[in-house]
Amino acid sequence: MYWKIPYIHFARQFKKQQKEYIREFKKVMIKGDFVLRDDVTKFEKKISNFLKVKYVVSVNSCTDALLFSLGSLGVKKNSEIISVAHTYVATLAAITHIGGKPVLADISKDYNINVENIEKLITKKTKAIIPVHLYGRSCNMDRIMQIAKKYKLIVIEDAAQAFGAKFNNKMVGTFGSAGCFSLHPLKSLGGAGDGGFVATNNKKLYEKIFRLRNHGQGKRKDGRLQKSRYQIEYFGFNSRLDNLQAAIVNTKFKLFKSNISRRRKIASIYSNALKNLPLILPSSYSDPKYFEVCNSYVIRTSQQKELFEFLRKKKIEVLINWSEPLYKHKGLRLKQKLLPNSEKFCKEIISLPIFPEMSNKEIDFVIKNIKTFYNSAH
Repeated sequence: MYWKIPYIHFARQFKKQQKEYIREFKKVMIKGDFVLRDDVTKFEKKISNFLKVKYVVSVNSCTDALLFSLGSLGVKKNSEIISVAHTYVATLAAITHIGGKPVLADISKDYNINVENIEKLITKKTKAIIPVHLYGRSCNMDRIMQIAKKYKLIVIEDAAQAFGAKFNNKMVGTFGSAGCFSLHPLKSLGGAGDGGFVATNNKKLYEKIFRLRNHGQGKRKDGRLQKSRYQIEYFGFNSRLDNLQAAIVNTKFKLFKSNISRRRKIASIYSNALKNLPLILPSSYSDPKYFEVCNSYVIRTSQQKELFEFLRKKKIEVLINWSEPLYKHKGLRLKQKLLPNSEKFCKEIISLPIFPEMSNKEIDFVIKNIKTFYNSAH
């Protein structure tokens, strides 16, 4: 389908840095630098410096970042891990793949885990908390870390949608034992395919995941793989970030801060223009504790289906992420009592287009059509 306003405009992203992308592509192809080469090392160093953590290890997805972190930190079969039902399925997939049991808390008005629910869910089997920084906004990490310390629990942050976000001026993904990030194209820092990485200050965790991603082999010295990479320490996985993807993301990272500024500006325009309509807008961007990267701009309305269909008929690509809590999917076999906010919000949320290359004219077109919807007989 042709969209007048797509949810994200990949062609514009490409054109903005077209010469650099082509130069990097040629360089990688001519040199044959395809797997675990210098671009990967450069990427890991750039992100480590940006997040102010000691170690970053790239993998092929945030799903693997979560999976490897859970397993490497000693979360064993039948362990209970507290997380949320309003997230992408990958969060809970990582828990179940290691034989863990997801224990789901409800969410607050900012769509993140309700910290008041956490302690009620802790049992003798609880080993970890996975807070999900959804839509580019941090969870209340002060409270989560207090609870984790009190009960001696591991914290692994699912920061797939929140690279660059902060809580109390500290980067998300740097509070717990590990921060897990995505480089999927829809993210605020995305590649031209799948990718992810783990950020940590734990040297043992870093070294374990460094080997896990490459079939359990490899030693590192001065950022480079040595000949002893063929020494296999244990069974691992094929979860390497492609060198070409690293080169692409390194190029995009040059504009990351300005892109986030633009996303925040678009969010501000939306919020100011829509504040008098019968909508529930994202949590206030004026709270100094939070620095949002606005990976998504999510509104809530009691007329979700009607507004969704109206806007899509106007060729505006809006999304519903997600239409029901994960425990509603029978195939996942998640035994869970009803979570009121998770249930309610799924029936109300709509994600509006938001991307750095979006023009003010396009923003106005979205706003105009939302106002038209509410000013008409709907």
